[in-house]
Amino acid sequence: MSVVTNPLVKIDVVIGENTRQILSETTLVLPVPAIKIRDIVARVQDITTEVIENKVIVQGVIHKQIFFVGTDNVVRHIAEDVSFSTFLDIPGALPGMDVQVHPTIEAVIPILLNPTTLLQKIVLEIFIKVTEKRQINIALGDGPLIRVNEVVGEGTVQTLEETVVTLNCPAIKVDAIEATVRDITFELIEDKVIVQGIIHKQIFFICTDNIEHHQAEDVSFSVFLDIPGATDGMDVQVHPTVEFVAFTLEGPTTLRQKVVLEIFVKVTERVQLQAALGTGPLVKVEAVRGENTTQFLSETIAILPVPAIKVREIDARIENVTTEILQNKVIIQGIIHKQIYFIDLDNVEREFTELVPFSTFVDVPGAEECFNVEVISRIEFVGFNLLTETELQQKVVIEIFVKVTETVQILVEEVIVGPYVPPYTIDNSQLSNFF
Repeated sequence: MSVVTNPLVKIDVVIGENTRQILSETTLVLPVPAIKIRDIVARVQDITTEVIENKVIVQGVIHKQIFFVGTDNVVRHIAEDVSFSTFLDIPGALPGMDVQVHPTIEAVIPILLNPTTLLQKIVLEIFIKVTEKRQINIALGDGPLIRVNEVVGEGTVQTLEETVVTLNCPAIKVDAIEATVRDITFELIEDKVIVQGIIHKQIFFICTDNIEHHQAEDVSFSVFLDIPGATDGMDVQVHPTVEFVAFTLEGPTTLRQKVVLEIFVKVTERVQLQAALGTGPLVKVEAVRGENTTQFLSETIAILPVPAIKVREIDARIENVTTEILQNKVIIQGIIHKQIYFIDLDNVEREFTELVPFSTFVDVPGAEECFNVEVISRIEFVGFNLLTETELQQKVVIEIFVKVTETVQILVEEVIVGPYVPPYTIDNSQLSNFF
């Protein structure tokens, strides 16, 4: 997709950030007398956050592993978990915004008060950043090259789903119907998004025995939206909303239901652009620091479990890719997962799985250990040769593309344009009949 002059992007706008230090002081009774504390290794885990107006509440656990020397000069270990809770002021923060938390243990101070009583003081620093995803038009210029999500298009569609359900017992009244949307799937085709899912309904009704009963119903739905410019491989966000639920008890066991469902769809594409620096807003983005591509050949010989007269095909894919960034270099490791289909001596087709680890590196000038990395791997060629009835020679050519980015905050130049009017589709004939 070509980049327009003032692209509309979905981006993380920084609302605010703050840092707080807290002192955790605890006393622990050791299981046996100690003569000294060798070490305390502490880390922060199980962090949760809650955003309220102008504040962020942070809770978590300090997990400590304490190593001490007993009176018999044996080093022993004991673990301790200490919960903490604090809050940070972030003017402008509101519920629903995104929070990034970076805790750092700055100091661990052990004090052995007596042979079995250990006083511990831990200084914990918590850094909080609050962001909000917004759509803005930004100007292009000579600023940093950044990776952003450009909005291809968005739209809303409404659908009316009408069903008749047979109740399990004769009803005198329907108390309520609660409807939710689940199991959403989508398919992106040229200029269109097809959305499918399930409307899960919980029906509460009073039977002739004057007891409230419950009955569940799942109704499948499928809709599509026109999104000009959408193509396979782009990113899709789907947000369904149950707008209205109505029902009519047409008979003691016959219940007619109508559900109006609204589905909002946004299609974005990951692009690189050179933004113009300006006076705001302040955004958190990934600045591109370098990229490169490498190819390598994986050649192996597999021993088949039974003799073969021919190999039909080999399906190969790459799994479990991990990366490590060094100075100016990225190390990539992974698994080549191969499914080998062959014909045995009885003319029966069999399958054999082979997992081949691989390791390679890509030179990326400017890469540093603290940066982020994105890897796209692709199998370009799979060749094979049956050397003997059980020995299979295979050659796999793999291409790996690596992009290294750094998370930065920059002030961009926002361009104010006319409001974006998304396409809107609704079957008015159905809704007029209903209302």
